[in-house]
Amino acid sequence: MEIKPAGAKRFIDKPPPEIRVFLLFGPDEGLIRERGDLLVKQIVPDSGDPFRLADLEGDAVNADAALLYDEATALAFGGGQRAVRVRRLTGRIADAVIDMVREPAGEARIVLEAPGANRKSAIVAAATAAAAAAAVPCYRDESRTLHDLVREAMTGAGLRPGPGVVDFVADLAGGDRALTRREIEKLALFVGAAPEEGRDGKPDEKPDSGRGAGPKPVDLAQAQAVIGDTALLTLDSLVDATFEGRIADIERMLQRVRQEGVASGTILRAMAGQAARLMRMRGLMQTGLDPAEAARRLRPPVHFSRRKSLERQARMAPQVLAAAMDRLAEAERLTRRTGIPDEPVCDRALSGIAAAVRRR
Repeated sequence: MEIKPAGAKRFIDKPPPEIRVFLLFGPDEGLIRERGDLLVKQIVPDSGDPFRLADLEGDAVNADAALLYDEATALAFGGGQRAVRVRRLTGRIADAVIDMVREPAGEARIVLEAPGANRKSAIVAAATAAAAAAAVPCYRDESRTLHDLVREAMTGAGLRPGPGVVDFVADLAGGDRALTRREIEKLALFVGAAPEEGRDGKPDEKPDSGRGAGPKPVDLAQAQAVIGDTALLTLDSLVDATFEGRIADIERMLQRVRQEGVASGTILRAMAGQAARLMRMRGLMQTGLDPAEAARRLRPPVHFSRRKSLERQARMAPQVLAAAMDRLAEAERLTRRTGIPDEPVCDRALSGIAAAVRRR
């Protein structure tokens, strides 16, 4: 079964009972993880139940597809529906895994997370053609959709955002839903907000006795205090350091974003997004605009704290920018289609770009 992007959320909220395999694919790893969490929670409400939930890594499954077969056919101790989740199914996906998509074995429902797959991938084609499987695309949020996501997530967390808060969070989020929600949850804890009721009509967590009724107001200063020192900002700082040629800062920032759980694929896509933004800026500058005015005219708008850095980056030689885009495309190709570890490929790409910028 093929799920269209516009219908993906509705499908995830209420998946048909006849679907046994859910393939989550596309470039937005945060959205893939979020939808994987939602699907697993619907199958197995208690994520800590080892008898009903098997959580596997993609590398292990590709190396030994029998792991997936064994977990899919195992019976739950004490009864109940089992779920098998496979995270980060990247590189060349084993034929036995694709066969499981075509004809699921056992009784468990399977959630496959394949951030490197696209519509031309064999596993996506298999899920699209199979009656008991569904291929669910997960694409990065555009600016309007991202603002809607932030508002919805803040409302769900029991927050009432003040002026500028939604724009601030959306600017930092960069389209990664998992990071966006994680930062909003931290903000809700900071101001003592109680979450809205869950889908089953019960609160997602018991409100503290000191919390008042209704959504908690949150202002821009509070948002900046809580979210200002996070993986979101660090990832932006890593992007800026790379395109400014600050080689000494890159290793430290890479270590920090990885400690926050940011994957190499997300880092590379953030770099590619910045390169595309710089290309748009150069196009505006060719019409006679100076870098400051070109930065102000970009859509979606650039957060004010990054404009000066962006102006410096826009003065990069065009051949250096073109080479950077080629290097990023090659790095993403390597992480998706080969068995090479992601992190060294990502690190070399960033260091190479920074060195080229510094030389020029």
